[in-house]
Amino acid sequence: MMKRKLRWGALALAVATLAGCATTENALKDANALLQEREADKLLPVTNLSPYALALGRFGRMLDIYKAGDPVIYMQTRSILDATNLSSPLAGAEIPGDITEMVRTAVNRIGARVVYVPYHPDYLVSQAQLGAKFGVTMPDFLITGALTEFDRAIAGAGRVNSAGIEFGKGDGKVTLGGDIKRTAIYSALALDLNLVSFSTQQMVPQIQASNVVKVLNFSSEDNASLGFYGDAFGFKLEGKYLQGRHSAIRTLVDLSVLELIGKATNTPYWRCIPNGKPDPVVVENMRAAYNGLTPELKLGLIQVTLRKYGESVQVTQKYDAETQQALEKVYAQRYAALGSVDVMTWQGFEPLFFGVPMVWDVAQAPAQAPVPKGGSQAPAASAAGEKAGA
Repeated sequence: MMKRKLRWGALALAVATLAGCATTENALKDANALLQEREADKLLPVTNLSPYALALGRFGRMLDIYKAGDPVIYMQTRSILDATNLSSPLAGAEIPGDITEMVRTAVNRIGARVVYVPYHPDYLVSQAQLGAKFGVTMPDFLITGALTEFDRAIAGAGRVNSAGIEFGKGDGKVTLGGDIKRTAIYSALALDLNLVSFSTQQMVPQIQASNVVKVLNFSSEDNASLGFYGDAFGFKLEGKYLQGRHSAIRTLVDLSVLELIGKATNTPYWRCIPNGKPDPVVVENMRAAYNGLTPELKLGLIQVTLRKYGESVQVTQKYDAETQQALEKVYAQRYAALGSVDVMTWQGFEPLFFGVPMVWDVAQAPAQAPVPKGGSQAPAASAAGEKAGA
């Protein structure tokens, strides 16, 4: 008899506890707390920055250093759409169907040396009919591309931990149980971008970006139960974390635009990204360009590069004492581990070129105005060499 009273007493206490948690008053209290939290932290407008948005700004300041005196590059895009057809309402509209505006925003983040040229012919025609007059800027390059992959559940992992205990017999039988379940599923989104020369309408060889981002779908489930000889109660907690696909695509766009224009300008754009790795396309392009220069142009480029290190050498295209002293100083301070090198070879010049100091502080970045459109779009090494020989 005593056992039965204890059993029903414990069960009543548990039910009362659960019922108390589910009262209307408590529910309203929790709802108000959640609303206040969202109003304080979540509903205020914030800058929409991807992890690579700041890298695009750094890249713009890198161009101020590497491309000082070079013409502005004018860019335009064709429509960058979804090629997987998963943006269709019939497929659930799982991803955006048009990301052209994201690409435009990424290009415009770079700065004054890479200028985006909008293409809105209907608007211009309408304004022209009202008497407006426009100047026309022709782009140097077009960006083409599409969202090319969306693979659901390319990888997944799950784990379930369960435990149970049972004691007593007959009316005094008690069972305790619980389990913890965790599931993680990855999906993948891919974006392809290519660069097209506007004047020739040909793709620029090897200047493309093809990147993939993984999106995590994580769920958790916790269960517990307590039973007294057939009468039982329990609770269940569930949680789910799903990374936003639109936000993941913006990250993908910012990274891909950085890579595309970094390759097009032959600059070490990977230095703008934490733990970035050298791009073999840029390294090979610069190696071929440097090896194709005459000794005089090589010396001119070396002197121009030394000036970017803060050395006050004159661009004479001659291996004078001033140039020799500046080289010895820079290599001793920064590249002493390389030992003796010949800067007239690419192996000796490569660390000097790719290691130019970068000042990411906007206030201290070189304030050199870009050259208006009209100059030639020469490779980085050739342009610097020609400037040195002027």
